[in-house]
Amino acid sequence: MENEALLVSPKRERSPDPEPGQEALNDKRQAGQSSGLIRAPVFFPWRTCHDRDDVERLKIKEKAVNDAEEYCSKIRDVLNYFLRTTKLDDMDAIVMGQKIIEQWFSEHDAVRSKYQKLRILVGVEGPTGAGKSSFLTSLLKVPELLPSGHEAAATAVIGKVSWNWVDAPGFEFRAKVIFRKKKDVEEDLESLFKDLNQLASLLLERSMHRYGGGTDLADSISIMRQTIDHQLPKVNAVWGMEEAYLAEMAKRCPDDWTYPQLVEKLLSTNPKALHFLSTGIAEFNASSAEKLSEEIKPFLDSTPGKHGGLNQFSACPLVKEVRIYAKADILKSGITLVDLPGCGDAVESRSEVAEKFAHRLDVRLVVSPIIRAADEKQAQALMKNGFDEAQMRISGKLDGNGFCVIISKMDDMKVDSYITQCSALRHNPEVLAKQKELDELKEEYDKMKPKYSVLRDNKKRAESRKKKTHKMYCTAKKKHHSRLQTHPNEDGQHVEILRKQRDEMAKEFEEADKAMDQHELRKRQVTTQMSYILDWLSHRAVQTRNARVKKRIRSDFARRQRALDESDITRRPQIEEEYVLPILPVSTRAFWQLQNNDAPMTGFPTQRYTGIPAAEQWLHRATSGKREKHLDEVLECYQNLMTKMQIYSSPNGHDGRFDFTRAQVEEVLAETHAKYLHKLSATLSQACDEIQRLDPLERRERAKKRFLKEAHMIVQKWGYKFPDIEHDVEKMHWCTYAANLVRDGSTFKSHATGVTYNWMEHLTAPIMKCFSKDWDRKMNKQLPLIKTPMILGYTQGFTEYLNEIQRVISEKVPSLEQSFNNMRPILENSQRATEIKIRDTLSQLTENVARVATQADTFMAHEWRPTFRVALLDGGTGSYQRRKDINEDKVKRDSVSMCDLVIDLLEEGVESEKEQVPGKMEKTVSEEVGNVKQQMAFLFNNLVENYAASPEKSAMKSQLQDSIRPYVEA
Repeated sequence: MENEALLVSPKRERSPDPEPGQEALNDKRQAGQSSGLIRAPVFFPWRTCHDRDDVERLKIKEKAVNDAEEYCSKIRDVLNYFLRTTKLDDMDAIVMGQKIIEQWFSEHDAVRSKYQKLRILVGVEGPTGAGKSSFLTSLLKVPELLPSGHEAAATAVIGKVSWNWVDAPGFEFRAKVIFRKKKDVEEDLESLFKDLNQLASLLLERSMHRYGGGTDLADSISIMRQTIDHQLPKVNAVWGMEEAYLAEMAKRCPDDWTYPQLVEKLLSTNPKALHFLSTGIAEFNASSAEKLSEEIKPFLDSTPGKHGGLNQFSACPLVKEVRIYAKADILKSGITLVDLPGCGDAVESRSEVAEKFAHRLDVRLVVSPIIRAADEKQAQALMKNGFDEAQMRISGKLDGNGFCVIISKMDDMKVDSYITQCSALRHNPEVLAKQKELDELKEEYDKMKPKYSVLRDNKKRAESRKKKTHKMYCTAKKKHHSRLQTHPNEDGQHVEILRKQRDEMAKEFEEADKAMDQHELRKRQVTTQMSYILDWLSHRAVQTRNARVKKRIRSDFARRQRALDESDITRRPQIEEEYVLPILPVSTRAFWQLQNNDAPMTGFPTQRYTGIPAAEQWLHRATSGKREKHLDEVLECYQNLMTKMQIYSSPNGHDGRFDFTRAQVEEVLAETHAKYLHKLSATLSQACDEIQRLDPLERRERAKKRFLKEAHMIVQKWGYKFPDIEHDVEKMHWCTYAANLVRDGSTFKSHATGVTYNWMEHLTAPIMKCFSKDWDRKMNKQLPLIKTPMILGYTQGFTEYLNEIQRVISEKVPSLEQSFNNMRPILENSQRATEIKIRDTLSQLTENVARVATQADTFMAHEWRPTFRVALLDGGTGSYQRRKDINEDKVKRDSVSMCDLVIDLLEEGVESEKEQVPGKMEKTVSEEVGNVKQQMAFLFNNLVENYAASPEKSAMKSQLQDSIRPYVEA
């Protein structure tokens, strides 16, 4: 213990506890050249604004982040300049803390990157042509940045729009096009060539049979036809080759070429497309939205372009997603708007893109035109099926902030016809009074038209006479003055007569002009009054229709939600009854007319009436929670950076002996750090037991019972054309049934019916519906509450940790005690960052177990795939019915085992996510202990490593500290 003997000499008694009020007094002392004190932490507004409303809190915290970045950047500039302009030897590097400074730089980079990387995904989905891209463009207030579907299905790939952090000229608008992996495209093409050869063989076989080979062969041809039709549009769009030409190419395999060789030959026919796949990314920069839009439009929509090459082709089948960066106000807070391909699009692959991405969104906005929004068959536009509805609840999106319906095109209305057909408006006294007043004004306006012609003619005649008499008077007056030179006594009576005539004509003109002005004034008044009434009637009609559509949608939504859990149909908690589905009507056409300063549309006099501002406000409210969490994390990181610089820049103390090394001090404290690393980890691990007791799958038996009750009927409905519509028993065509078998019951869109089928989601829905309510209650509502006792226990342990550090320092390094006492409030406040990490770990657990739930249909598909393969092997006359029988026999025979399999796999996934929580908590504790050690390292560098420094080195350090301190104390 040689080090300890060195550290405790000389020994001095520990200072007595301060008297009441004395501690507060000491905390206010400023750092001085001889005291070596560190300023006590300030109570920042961003830490004390919890009682403010959401908008004000966010403003305070966003300003705090900007201020913190400004100060950290200035500190960094000072330190960078010093390191660049000063040559440091080994001793200098220790005294100046070069490694500490470089680590601070690294942490600053990480914090800045963390702030800029926030992506709150707000997806806009819905039927093709619903106005998704137009709505997004209105939110961005950047016209024509995204393609709209005026000619074809516009958005063919996922388009993400985020804030542009680059300020350089010419980079005001940026985009990155991310292409699919070349290997995946090659596999698709190879599969297509094989399918074409298989189809050719089947067609040849059919031609050799006298009666066409029977239904067995026809069945096989139909299945292969469906598979080829899925891939063919992509190949045709990029390489411009029709099926016949591709089939001829495929015939040369495998005799002349291997399939990979054939794929390479096809790829080489379009060098530009091959270049895209090889590079994997293309970047574009522009100074205006119009220029960028022109460059990226061929990658976003389904229309062809040259892409800098010789041949025109559509690149969208090669594109995974397009990331756009723009300086639109709505994006600055971290929101990323996602434009999804139309659900139910004519090209099946586009619909798949939208469906696969939907569950990754933080907020889902579903756009539906108002004329179709309440249609029963448009329910798929809101939520595709019961499985999707259950997933929404499980993911916690049904909290008023995660899901919203946008009713588009609310201006699409014939007002007179609607009022006539709507009983609520047709007999409304106020509406009738306005219509009567409008009729009277129209009548008055019509009568004013002929009167206007009379007044106009009167004014013209009066003006003509006025000019004529004025001219005659002026001429006579001039002659009279001329004759007075030679005839002084000449009578001027004729001039006076002309003057009176002139005055009379002038008065007559004034009266005609006044009559004309009064007529025009009244005409303007009538026009204004008619315009106001038309606006009033239009607005009233629009609002009435909006209210009715919203009521129908909400009623249907509530009914479907009650059906999620059979036990809730008759009795539901009051708190859940109060949930109101957010529905926002908008008119983008009316918005842009006002935005472009054009004449407003009738019924939309200001932007407020268009619904776009209301949608912006809702979106800000819906994302405020996640934005605030992110700001809290970033602010704590910035505060940690500033605290380290506060310690680093504190003047060196000269009232203590520091004749020992930093390594010696750290060695003395190492045991304490290790002890409390274990102890604090154990504290949080014990608190994790409460998490283990939360079982979102507790209703296993109920879910199993419901599945066994409904499964057979669901499988029977696989043979129906419209399985989601109750009492509709129209049979599905055998080709469509076979196509679903080929897809293993996953997503398939029928071109004939326009219906999207997903057998596995439908079959899994009873299980997930039964779990969804209890899952939501436990994982979205109860789990976050566990944070409070966890943090309480951790706080107690952390206080013990600091007490132990203080005791060890007092006993073994007494000369550091005063400096540690002054630093302790800073360490205590740093614990807030750990609280945020604990909260985020629990939030991440909620998200991760929700992702497990989205795999339920995949689990079910594994169980059914062999059965579907067997069903496809059955062909010939009557095979359609036999295939249905095979599936129905499967569900009768194995319904118990398949239900158990899905629940067991869900349970494994949930438990796996839970088991990771203690490890994450241990990492959080490790980071906090590491942060304490690092902040103390700054202190030791400032005191211990500077103690033996020469006066020149001390002066150099002091000068650097003086340069930093103004930014730390600002």
